[in-house]
Amino acid sequence: MNARVVVVFPVYNGAATLRESLQSIKDQDFGDFRAIILNNCSTDETSEVAERFCEEDARFSIISNETHLPAEDNFAKAIKLGAEAAEFFCLRAADDLSSRNFLNKLVDALDADEAKLLAACPTKSFNANGFKLKHPAANIFNFQQSYAKGRVPRNLTFPSEWIYGMFRSRAVDTLMSRWRELGNPWGVASYVLSEFVVRDLVAYVPDATFDFREGSGSEQKYGAKGFRDKLSQRLIYTFGCYRLVDKLPPAGLLTKAKFFRMCWNDARRKTRYKLFWIL
Repeated sequence: MNARVVVVFPVYNGAATLRESLQSIKDQDFGDFRAIILNNCSTDETSEVAERFCEEDARFSIISNETHLPAEDNFAKAIKLGAEAAEFFCLRAADDLSSRNFLNKLVDALDADEAKLLAACPTKSFNANGFKLKHPAANIFNFQQSYAKGRVPRNLTFPSEWIYGMFRSRAVDTLMSRWRELGNPWGVASYVLSEFVVRDLVAYVPDATFDFREGSGSEQKYGAKGFRDKLSQRLIYTFGCYRLVDKLPPAGLLTKAKFFRMCWNDARRKTRYKLFWIL
């Protein structure tokens, strides 16, 4: 079955919340989609939940990995599956939701501007105390024009949950070119997305929302533990992002220094690794 949009669910042991997340896509006011549940050798009832849902709606199907993949590899597989299957694709975790107009609004944004590779919206970030609505900073838009004039923000402020936005299929090369550079799943979303932001490849949609549930323990599971590993990750992140100056308009040394400062600050804020009390 062909569709304009493919939603890929890379899932491992997500039985407790998977049906609700699948239902959130089924209930979208945009119907020209299909969904792939990428089951990463779950040991709970994920398979049973997925199979029952697929029986109810033929737009949903299952692909099961033969062996369990590390999270970074499974997400990479999901990205490649989505890019091969449709004009547009997005990822969805087993416990995340979105507004009913999510697919519709993001497709419209990409249809309106062929140059954009990613459409993204505000994030409702839920925890035990409720939720906060996360918006990008206004100064990250029209980045290249500002950079050419010597204006660089101190921080590249945008929700890392934009990794669950909608991509054009041809965005796969940009995603994969930097996907494994950090060598660690923690922080990889922000690291990869930074290129989309500084190259002005993002179409921002303010009137849809992505609902993200905090508390999965990802930082504890994947984050660096010791000082040396944290420093290494910060440096890889900083210099990897700084190399993007080669894809920006020509600029003087002062502007490049500001860009480096932004990359260093972004590495600190996105990884949450504090090396010293002021760094």
